[in-house]
Amino acid sequence: MGRRRELGSIASGIIGSFRSRNNDIDGYWGIGKLYLFVDHLQSKCVSIDLCSQQIAPYYPHFDLMTERYSKMFKRLLVKRSIPFEWVSSAYVYVEFEVDYEDRHHNWRSALGNPCNLVCVVVDDNGKSHVARAYTNCFPHDAKRESRSTR
Repeated sequence: MGRRRELGSIASGIIGSFRSRNNDIDGYWGIGKLYLFVDHLQSKCVSIDLCSQQIAPYYPHFDLMTERYSKMFKRLLVKRSIPFEWVSSAYVYVEFEVDYEDRHHNWRSALGNPCNLVCVVVDDNGKSHVARAYTNCFPHDAKRESRSTR
């Protein structure tokens, strides 16, 4: 039987994978595609419910990515012998065009605007297990990017 404190490690694994370049949609970086989608919206935030496989704001183009991370979350729970009943909620939040933070956003190490990513898993006792990641990105632009062939 797993321990609830391992939910923090699971959140860290989810957010690390989500931030990576392996998170692709149609061969392009998933975060850049999300940024392009919310670029014209007033709110520059996206939330993904890992328990119900829902994304807000909704766009069907992201269904496969949402399903992939929801399945990954459930697989990690099984791998660590953590019952799904111990999880009240699990979300990935992505916020674009945030204020630059010297401590988190490496200036000139990556192109684009600062972006914050957070994975929050709330257990059945009400405790939040939080993992954060930071990156820089531009909205997706096929003319500037190379498409993955995998």
